[in-house]
Amino acid sequence: MEEIKNDELTLQDFITEKEEFFYLDESPMYQNKYLIRLKSEKLLFPNGTNGSYNVFISRILNLTYPDYLRYARDRLGAELIGKNNKYVVAYFEPTKEVNLFIRLINKRVKYLMLEHKCPYDIIKEEDGTIKKIPFVKNEDNS
Repeated sequence: MEEIKNDELTLQDFITEKEEFFYLDESPMYQNKYLIRLKSEKLLFPNGTNGSYNVFISRILNLTYPDYLRYARDRLGAELIGKNNKYVVAYFEPTKEVNLFIRLINKRVKYLMLEHKCPYDIIKEEDGTIKKIPFVKNEDNS
């Protein structure tokens, strides 16, 4: 195991970084309703995507889109609109719980971006030192 040097990205840098990928944006169609929007230009997809960013939140939380919608409705008080459209979308009110949820998904995206940029695990040893363990490509998973 190799100890992280001062010039490399550290776990503390990752935790304290203030960059946000998601934010609340007022809906142009529904008064006093807000959507969780993604600043897609900050992601590592230079050519965009062929899919919808509607399901991105559910994917980064390892949920199906219907499970995410149920969570948004039941725990965050979201109103689900769009039954006859391509996607049902969650519309929120700006509450403390929704702001905490946005902080959670921002941290999750930062972690995924860190994982993409630095393909190794960062662990904290019992003595408090932070170590990194590079991913080793398995012959079975090549």
